Amino acid sequence: MAADTKTVRGITVYKNKSQAIRTLLDLNDDPEIHGNKIWFSSFFIIDYLNANPPQHKTKIMEVGCGWGILSIYCAKKFNAKVTGVDADKNVFPFLKLHAKANGVKVKKNISRYENLKLNILAKQDLIVGGDICFWKELIEPLYKMINKAVKEGVPRIVIADPGRAPFLKLAKRCVKKFKAELIQVDISEPKTKNGYLLIIEN
Repeated sequence: MAADTKTVRGITVYKNKSQAIRTLLDLNDDPEIHGNKIWFSSFFIIDYLNANPPQHKTKIMEVGCGWGILSIYCAKKFNAKVTGVDADKNVFPFLKLHAKANGVKVKKNISRYENLKLNILAKQDLIVGGDICFWKELIEPLYKMINKAVKEGVPRIVIADPGRAPFLKLAKRCVKKFKAELIQVDISEPKTKNGYLLIIEN
């Protein structure tokens, strides 16, 4: 098993060509909305949370969770109560595999951004998402979700991206509407990457 995995930020992660991943791909339908690997913006948020740690047992929702590495990190590092949200049901076997490898549980919610219910948003202390605004068609649904979350009193929302045009358009709207902060960030592990964090304090 060790040869099939690597450790990043203290999290056990299966390599894309590992037997476990290949088996899941054989047994399940392939993820459809780019949920076929770990995206680097999750690590921007992980570093942010290390510098600004949430309280013990915080309720955290990761939207567009994919394989759920950020969700798993929050559950493992902060003992958070985490819900992973994705519109693609096919990502959840991969999330479950990684959660088991790390000895944590992550609740799943199959939903599009705009369909997340107000009562579910209202329960969250923190909403996070990395690499989730990669098409212009996602700007409006994400903006609506953020707007609902702010109205429901979610204390903090953090979204990360390498700096794609749709994300920057979303960020501009959020800076104007919610007085959000857009900051540049970089990481050196697992690879050297740079991008942005959009932080909304409520």
